[in-house]
Amino acid sequence: MIAALLPSDVRLQRVRSALPAARALVVCDGWSDLARECARGAALLVIFDLYADGAPDFERIRQLRSVAPRAALVAYVDPSRAKPRDMFDAGRCGLEALVVLDENDAPEALAGLIARATARGAAALVRPRVNGLRRAVRDAVLLAVTRAHERLTPERLARLIAVSRRALTRRLSEAELPPPHQLLTWGRLVVAAHLLEDGGRSADGVALALDFPSGSAFRNVCRRYVGATPLEIRARGGASYVIEQLFARRDASGIASEVTGEEGIDDGPDDGADDGGEEGADDELTLASDHRPDDALAASAWPAPDDEPLTFAS
Repeated sequence: MIAALLPSDVRLQRVRSALPAARALVVCDGWSDLARECARGAALLVIFDLYADGAPDFERIRQLRSVAPRAALVAYVDPSRAKPRDMFDAGRCGLEALVVLDENDAPEALAGLIARATARGAAALVRPRVNGLRRAVRDAVLLAVTRAHERLTPERLARLIAVSRRALTRRLSEAELPPPHQLLTWGRLVVAAHLLEDGGRSADGVALALDFPSGSAFRNVCRRYVGATPLEIRARGGASYVIEQLFARRDASGIASEVTGEEGIDDGPDDGADDGGEEGADDELTLASDHRPDDALAASAWPAPDDEPLTFAS
């Protein structure tokens, strides 16, 4: 469910046009109404006019973050009224995204922005589990979630965090986490489970939103990776349950924090050579059975889901 405080009919209609037909949108009359809706715990995303009352009320935004810690917060602003200081203060309140009137609020652009903001909301649930890990491991896990809507490949993921794929595979293995190609699928499952927490979203709708080839393919991946159907994932806590399964092997091993320096910064050089592969050369998100040789050791420690590669919908 999406909760909205948008006094402007134009902006409200643009949000409606960017949402799938089945996505519930609750329109609120004021900040108090919005806070009550968020306190019910069903909102995955909250979108509001930063100037709904004429001037920004940042205390209200902080209250929203407090009563709805799992929801992504998105501000919708008119650039003619927006002040740089207001944008700075809004960012400090923990906004996931900013919609600018007549700039990034066309239906397709707004739909993508809402999807990315929702993924960042899911990442907030993952962040406490990766704080204290090596930088490369922490960043890889968070990127797998926040960029779940993109066609990331293992090579692209490694480049984004400035290590070779081989080094990333090794560090994930040392952290008792899956190799890059499986981690990317786990990231999509975390976001999918977060979307399933919205009771109005069907498994087929979630599959479409995350570019799974079909609803059946999504259900199969849920069973292979998490051992549960989409309905069971929803009943067991959604994203929190999937995150628990992702980190179950690490938790069972009882290994200590891997940080050797402050802020999770790696203390050693990247000694792994890049294993090649041009960006976009393998746009498929593969399962364990399709791993490359340098992932073999890491993948062997994780269940091999199936012989079929998981591809994005075309």
